[in-house]
Amino acid sequence: MEKAALFLFVAALVAGCALQTDWSKQPLPVTVSAANYSRLSPEEIYQRVHAPASVQEAAPSLPPAPSSPLFYAFVPGEIYDSDTPLETVYHELAVPLAHRGYFNVLYEYKAGYLAKRVDYLIRVHCGVRRWRVPIVRTDKITWGSDGLVSSWHGDHPQSGHLIGDMAKASDSRIGQDPLEVINTAVFFQNYAQGFSQQDRYSPDTLGADTANAEYCLVVLDAFRFDDVRTLGKDAPCVWSTFIAVPLHPGQQFSQLLRTMARTAAPYFGETTQGMQRYEVPPGKVIMGEPIEIPEGPKTPQP
Repeated sequence: MEKAALFLFVAALVAGCALQTDWSKQPLPVTVSAANYSRLSPEEIYQRVHAPASVQEAAPSLPPAPSSPLFYAFVPGEIYDSDTPLETVYHELAVPLAHRGYFNVLYEYKAGYLAKRVDYLIRVHCGVRRWRVPIVRTDKITWGSDGLVSSWHGDHPQSGHLIGDMAKASDSRIGQDPLEVINTAVFFQNYAQGFSQQDRYSPDTLGADTANAEYCLVVLDAFRFDDVRTLGKDAPCVWSTFIAVPLHPGQQFSQLLRTMARTAAPYFGETTQGMQRYEVPPGKVIMGEPIEIPEGPKTPQP
């Protein structure tokens, strides 16, 4: 009886400490996963993205920027609830993108410069939602498959998976909420046909290992503008970057956004070897302000 009481006291003490944690003073656990689909085969992309995570003690050096500036426009993707306007998200992403040689056409125009072209459309998914494994997609992302996850596509219900269990139509990166686990169990236990009795009640069937948590997410999918113009919904994604931070009580998306965006700067347009993890000191960001490198004539003044 005394042991049970002691256990409850310790549990309550630990819970109380957790509730009193000032997360603003704790290192920010930023993760980055990235893939450049134009440089590697689908098999290589899968192996690299799903490699073991790496904990980084310092920011990597920036890869060489393109020899000439690349110009882009943002496009909204899936936008989840947060305390941050989408335009603010765009502005925070513009800084690290400029360090990689990507310049926003509209921001350049407002600064007084006329870009000669649009090279990329960068689709942005952002906000707070439940998630399980914050890594980029390893299926074929196209302009028409505009979600964060693989989906069913008409006559090709399993087209979302290049490698792995072709029978699955769901994306295992998401995990499941407790209610979804129950719904899955009810379906398989009461309605699913063609399963053996053992399969019907197995942990795998009922959705084990589905733990997920609230995350602040920012995901960028980059498409060549000419591809979208000529191929439409079939235009392939060139590169994708998935930035995430688990959300703790008292934190807000706006407090984490700048650190998330600038921590990811070295990975825009690259492919990570596993998920890259950083413990960013509170109040710090990795990248500074960009140097404006415009191209084209000045905007005529009235």
